[in-house]
Amino acid sequence: MADRPARLVILETLAWLGLLPMIGLCIAQWFGIEGRRTITAFQALTPWVLVWALPIALIATVTRRHPLALTALVPLATLLVLSYPIVFHADAPKVAADSPHLTIAYANLLYSNPVPAQAAEALLQEDVDVMVLVELDTPLHNAMVRATPAGDYPYRVERANRGSESIGVWSRFPIESGGAVMVSERPSIDVVLNVDGRSVRLFAVHPYPPTHDAVGWSRQLKAISERAAGSTLPIIVMGDFNGSRWHPSYRALLEKTGLRDSHETLGHGWSMSWPMDEGLLPPPFVRIDHALFGDGITPLAIADLEAPGSDHKGFVVTFGFTQAG
Repeated sequence: MADRPARLVILETLAWLGLLPMIGLCIAQWFGIEGRRTITAFQALTPWVLVWALPIALIATVTRRHPLALTALVPLATLLVLSYPIVFHADAPKVAADSPHLTIAYANLLYSNPVPAQAAEALLQEDVDVMVLVELDTPLHNAMVRATPAGDYPYRVERANRGSESIGVWSRFPIESGGAVMVSERPSIDVVLNVDGRSVRLFAVHPYPPTHDAVGWSRQLKAISERAAGSTLPIIVMGDFNGSRWHPSYRALLEKTGLRDSHETLGHGWSMSWPMDEGLLPPPFVRIDHALFGDGITPLAIADLEAPGSDHKGFVVTFGFTQAG
């Protein structure tokens, strides 16, 4: 019994030490602190880190460690605020009665994919209207061409043969205008599709990973938001953003453009898309692949897409128009 107070002191000290990185993470979130690879990587873990404040708060309350309990409420409050749009999201806008549907398959195929033929087969089995293909490097591009029946997906815009910067849009609907563009030094594709007489803008993106260049990644997200903001057409911005709701730069993009996340809107905001390689640790812990949408269009359904050999989980999303034609 004599050593019990000492054990309690040790446990309380460990609890305080555990709260220190949580408070640091909260400060980075409140003030939008980024610019370093370690910070952005840590921010991707936000829900997994801050949730541990809950047992600390409960135990501290029961044991009447009031300063510790009050301090533990700070990470919990921060997590609740950041999670609010995921949990209490607005319903998807209603689709117009005469609306055509647009189904898009998205995949980051991994430019060094060891099984490109299997990845191509998995994509083509979805039989979608449009494919957004990120990291469409030479072997993957060649596998897609070989596996696609002649005449299928006749409308294509690509920046292939560029390693991780490769990107492509393949469509069964006509491409009215647009093409490959550079958005803050990163290849993207910005096109207008004709969907049964309706025009919709599809903007496919893939900024740097912040673990490679955190400053460049933040700059590219800002450039994406500037290009997408104020679109006069219904717009879909889709790709590997290398960012999540837990990153201030990604939240700033949503705020500036008014775009909404399809996964969140359809109740899949807690889903994960990276990393999916079975040889990697940790297991999937963050969604960095998104389909954002603006006024005039709405997501109707979304489902996971497994692309063999990729380190990302893709998805298939169906959109409808919210205004009558």
